[in-house]
Amino acid sequence: MIRCVLVDDARAFRAVLRDILSSAPGVEVVGEAGDGREAVSLVKALRPDVVTMDVRMPRLDGLAALEEIMRVAPTPVVVVSGEAGGEAQQLSFRALQLGAIEVLAKPRDPGTARFERQAEAIRQAVRAVAGLLLVGRRRASRPPPAPRREEPRRPAPERARVTVPEAGVAPEVLALVASTGGPAALARILARLPRDLPIPLLVVQHIAAGFEAELARWLDSLTPLAVGLAVDGAPLAPGTVHLGADGRHLGVRGRTVRLSEEPPVHGFRPSGTQLFASLARELGPRGGGIVLSGMGRDGAEGLALLRAAGGYTAAQSAATCVVYGMPKAALDCGAAARELDLDEIPEEILRLARREVRGGAPV
Repeated sequence: MIRCVLVDDARAFRAVLRDILSSAPGVEVVGEAGDGREAVSLVKALRPDVVTMDVRMPRLDGLAALEEIMRVAPTPVVVVSGEAGGEAQQLSFRALQLGAIEVLAKPRDPGTARFERQAEAIRQAVRAVAGLLLVGRRRASRPPPAPRREEPRRPAPERARVTVPEAGVAPEVLALVASTGGPAALARILARLPRDLPIPLLVVQHIAAGFEAELARWLDSLTPLAVGLAVDGAPLAPGTVHLGADGRHLGVRGRTVRLSEEPPVHGFRPSGTQLFASLARELGPRGGGIVLSGMGRDGAEGLALLRAAGGYTAAQSAATCVVYGMPKAALDCGAAARELDLDEIPEEILRLARREVRGGAPV
């Protein structure tokens, strides 16, 4: 049974969350707190498997409570925040730097399809992050390392660790796809890349609708690269990061960004598979893709097309993922040629961008 503590200063919304989680198999709400001080006390006393937390609360806000929890009783925290933008969203992304695993929107308007989608996102996140073993840390100024799961996972297939032949042409455009655990992973990767990166990056990050603009601003504040929401027709210039927004697929047309409203792929729009397939079609061996932490298998099919077209493909390692679902799917089907630890990825991107190609002559 997954034991969960709910933290929100609004009693009515805690009741909504309790109802949402009561319908999640194997999840039990064992405590509720109305402010950060209560939250810290409850977590220390109950040692839950996961905490849902608002960020704007009286007495002790969510950020201070999160930092204290990570110091005295490290526990996976899912931030459930208002989606109106502004300060609440800024605080939500600051929470990722302090150790939160996921940022989700507060469900509104019960009985609507949108409410159910948001409610299911909360149920899935609570199930996905429960059981992570976090390490206590001091005050964080940078995104923390990805936490590791408490239960041992089976070793990654040996083939994923063996150096495999790679394309003889280095990618001119590289795409990153992520879901749960992705924002912190992206922050860690982008923060280590230089302003003069010779290639552009395209990013599909599954996140609550309405949070994309703040995610782009947050990432932009952490890296020398220029990060922004993708704009249809924008040039794919070196040193730029184009972040997909909810409701439109992200892809390329030649050397420009292409946004489309084609049907969702396995429920996602933007979709990682759609992005990788676009690179395979438009760029072939001059495209590259990496699948990062996330639930499900989005990206695997598209990455397979990219590898078949001669492009560079990789996935984040099991040991450094918050949730290993998406990378595992990409590796298991043979779509990802390499498995990389999170801290290896920035160096790998630099190697690729500088045209240092293994298994082929430098371009």
